[in-house]
Amino acid sequence: MSGRWWLCALLWSAVSGLARAESASSANGGVAQSASPSDAEPAPETPGQESAPAAEAATSAEPAASSEQGAASVSAEAATSSEPAASSEQGAASVSAEAVPAKPVQAVEATPPVEEPPALQTVVTSSRTQERLRETPVATEVITRSEIVASGARDASELLNARPGFVVQQGFSGSGLSMQGLAPEYVLVLVDGERVTGKVDGNIDLSRLSLEDIEQVEIVKGPGSVLYGSDAVAGVVNFITRRAQRTLGADLRAAYGTLGRLDLDATGETRGDAWGLRMSAGLQRRDAYDLDTTDIGTTGSTLSGYDLSARGDWRGSEAMSLEGTASYSHRIQRGVDQGAAGAVFDRATRDNTFASRLSPSWRLGEKVNLRADVSYGHYERRYLRDQRNASALDTVEDTRDQQARVGAQMDARPGGGHALVIGTEYLGEWLQSDRLDGGRGRRGRGSLYAQDSWTLWERKGLVAMRGGRVDVDSQFGLALTPRFALKMDPLSWLTVRGSYGWGYRAPSFQDLLIDFENPSVGYTVRGNPDLKPERSRSFSFNVETRPTRDSVVWVGLFQHSLRDMISASLQSEGDFLRYSYINIARARVRGGELGLRQTLPGRIQVELGYTLTDGTDQELDRALEGQARHRLTAQATWRHREWGLEANLRGALTGERPFYPDTNGDGVADSYRASPTVSLDARVAWLMPAGGLQLFVVGSNLTGAGNPTDLPIPPRTLQAGVSTRF
Repeated sequence: MSGRWWLCALLWSAVSGLARAESASSANGGVAQSASPSDAEPAPETPGQESAPAAEAATSAEPAASSEQGAASVSAEAATSSEPAASSEQGAASVSAEAVPAKPVQAVEATPPVEEPPALQTVVTSSRTQERLRETPVATEVITRSEIVASGARDASELLNARPGFVVQQGFSGSGLSMQGLAPEYVLVLVDGERVTGKVDGNIDLSRLSLEDIEQVEIVKGPGSVLYGSDAVAGVVNFITRRAQRTLGADLRAAYGTLGRLDLDATGETRGDAWGLRMSAGLQRRDAYDLDTTDIGTTGSTLSGYDLSARGDWRGSEAMSLEGTASYSHRIQRGVDQGAAGAVFDRATRDNTFASRLSPSWRLGEKVNLRADVSYGHYERRYLRDQRNASALDTVEDTRDQQARVGAQMDARPGGGHALVIGTEYLGEWLQSDRLDGGRGRRGRGSLYAQDSWTLWERKGLVAMRGGRVDVDSQFGLALTPRFALKMDPLSWLTVRGSYGWGYRAPSFQDLLIDFENPSVGYTVRGNPDLKPERSRSFSFNVETRPTRDSVVWVGLFQHSLRDMISASLQSEGDFLRYSYINIARARVRGGELGLRQTLPGRIQVELGYTLTDGTDQELDRALEGQARHRLTAQATWRHREWGLEANLRGALTGERPFYPDTNGDGVADSYRASPTVSLDARVAWLMPAGGLQLFVVGSNLTGAGNPTDLPIPPRTLQAGVSTRF
């Protein structure tokens, strides 16, 4: 048996090596002109020039994709791996009727397919329909599949933590994403254009979002309520899942490291002439960690869980297509808490999440498409707290969060340089929780939105975008959110974008109905059913320059002005403290971003970013809590195709952060400023010459940053693994 196995392995390695050699040689004589091996590392593209994909493939066993990102977009390398990169025709507006499914690709192919040039890469989040990244009037950033793999990130929180303008906040509710100085509740998180279900304390826990099935991430900073409604005040982050590309194929990945961290991922796919199906599964586990050894409590919980997902598409005719996705995740976390009076509690949470989407599309004419969307999300959490050697403070709490959306959207190009998007949708939300007054809450929101992108001067890339949305909420009535944007390419190496828009955030069920008591600490929290939605006015201005073929520089300015902000109000009730919520706060957050991407000799590409954030609570006349004024980010990638090596280094320097805890319960904040922190992550990988086997090592938080008070992140960890493709 062993002899036959090694013989099969030897044959597989020989065939794979031959196919890879043939692919490399044919790339030099294909339709797209390739760079020579000596300068295979591609440089950012010059505007107005549709450069062909560079010959160098990312050394990862995962498929590489062309990349373009920055304040509006930063050009990056286009890799030509053995699998074609999936175009981002899915997302906020899933696949339009005119997007033809990719033809089946054989598992071993002598001539690699020609990828779409970076200038032609499509995105969907900023307009809910397909558009070229370079042409979108609203600044959009893209993280491609090759960059996801190279980063070594295992979930969405690790991927986004080192991005300019982002801060991942760790807390009891998980890893929340702060954008441009605004808290996680002002950031809308989507998967294939659908809202992620299961907020805890207003946050979507990004560590729940695994990356094994993500093709690319699209980021739109600034108000997105014109298209997406409530919560899209600071911006929108859309995770686009992968679709089937090969006739028959599979990918496997396994990694193990410190803290007993185990990650196992497997994907399989198949594609026919008119249909495709991709399925994936992942398993994760990790031990607990403790950043404060003076007590028995743990800072981070143990983790064990798994993820399942599927994505399929089918084209019935030239005028009709259908796409669907489904996913399920299960997570259990356990930890130990120590109460203020010395009581010790064993804590456990169990989270189950299900999401599904079905999207048929019809081509009504040469320039008119119609799409319908039906989605459903379900999130369940059980929270258990068991007091050791006693039962007086034992707690069992159940939460069930559901949401369903039905929508229709028409995309049309009537001529005259206009691109119209007109849509309507209805969103229903239901929450059952032991912490709510009455145990449950429900509401519905009907919406009508429209947006027009008007090309006024094609030669100079002058595009004006105007749009508006009307939301009618069953609890809060009417909300209007307009947006205006302008984009221009005054010079071949210069792109300028500006936008202004309104946003709003409806109070959560927790804000309205929470009824919670914590006797071990001595406080209660009561909701306020009379709260009003929060409103915002925001603008942004972005400039991207490409001074040389090897460099891209971008500068961005932004400001958010918020009113009717929901904040906690503290009152004393005998020996207890009572918290409630009121609309009193006003805040202004403004700042800027500066970035550089440069290709250096020796196949090295670096990206540097700086973010200045000036956030002020205008009611209390103080800086916003937990928000650093200065933050530096850096990333360097090195690839050597001939040796099969790649290395990636990511780091961030975060300045002082203000905090205002009430440590003694007297109602007066005991403010302090957290010291600056430095984080560093790295990944090194080697693609073996034959067999498609890749070995890699990942290091996270190599500087050992973190503390149990205001930065409870995992300590320094190392992980080694292997991945392969069939």
